[in-house]
Order: sequence, then C-alpha cells, then structure tokens
Amino acid sequence: MKNNRVYMQVDAVDKREDFNLWYADGDVFLTVKSDWTKENDKVSIINRMGGELGRIRTDPQQVVYYVGVERYEYELHTYTIFEHYFFKGMLWDIGGGLQDVPLDFRNEGTGKLDVRIGRVRFKDKGLCYEIKVKDLSKLRIAACCVIAMAIKESFKGKSEGEPVEKKGLEKWKDRIFTNKGITYEEILAQKERE
Repeated sequence: MKNNRVYMQVDAVDKREDFNLWYADGDVFLTVKSDWTKENDKVSIINRMGGELGRIRTDPQQVVYYVGVERYEYELHTYTIFEHYFFKGMLWDIGGGLQDVPLDFRNEGTGKLDVRIGRVRFKDKGLCYEIKVKDLSKLRIAACCVIAMAIKESFKGKSEGEPVEKKGLEKWKDRIFTNKGITYEEILAQKERE
C-alpha cells in the first residue's frame, strides 16, 4: 500500500522557509508555513486543497508543543531532546530523535508499533524522512508530530527532563516552581559530568 507513507525533506526546517510533504507518487500531501524566525512562531499546516489542517504552537516556556490536527489537539513532550519524546493524545512513546532512524512510535497503551520513520532518497527531492503508518487515520497526525519534532531539534529547544512520579502537594509544587525547561547546553553539560 503506497498511500500509507509520506515524505519530508531532512533539512526542510533548517532552511527556514515554507516546505511541502509528498505522497509516494510525488503529489503534495501537506504544505507547512511559518515566519521561521524563532522557535515560538506559530506554524500552519495546509492540506492539498488549501484549507488549514493543523497548527503547531508552543507553551510560554517553549517546552511543550501543542499540535492541533483538525479538531483535536495533542502535546509533544520533549523529555530529552534528540533522545526521548512523548506524544500525548496518541500515547506515542518515541525513543530517539530524527537523527536516529529508523525511529518507531510505539503506542504506550497497546504496545503496538503505530509509526515508523525512515530515511530514503525520494525522487528529485533528495534525502527525505519516510513517515509510514499501518493505520491511515494516523498518517496526518504522525506527519504533524514529525514536523513538530523537526522544529524542536532544529532550534535545539528546551527539554522537560525524564518524568518522575510525584504525588500530592509535591507534584503541584514541582509543576509550579520548576519545569521551566532544560536547555540543550545544560543537557550536554550534564552528559559530560556522567
């Protein structure tokens, strides 16, 4: 089945200009538009008929990305940039970054593999990410998630840190007074100390 996969150029976000995603036959799947000046610019995702299919925006600290697809909104949580993400709403646990392909989006609820990201040469477009799903209803959502991950990694955005279960008052104190994000430089310094 060829319509269960779409392609996005590897360096699409790094160019800081609007770009397309394509079906396997080369037809445009989605168009992505933004100002591309800073990480918290709102991103519009346009379907091939010209209507807005989705949007990506950040929280005030630029830690969590809110990914709206059609009438639903999902959250991309970056636990550790380039290493561990969680896509809330689809329960996708993503162990790795876009540099670590093949990359799998595993459903935390069912344990099944929902999405696989690969890197291939696609037609005359050069090196592209191949976003492949088993269930076609998840293709647009997966594509929007990959776009959000690419933006986060391109701007080397903040991470939340690995999740730690706290209960009661400690959970709320942690939520209010901390979790303003860990910068990429702080993560690198932390890895050097280990």
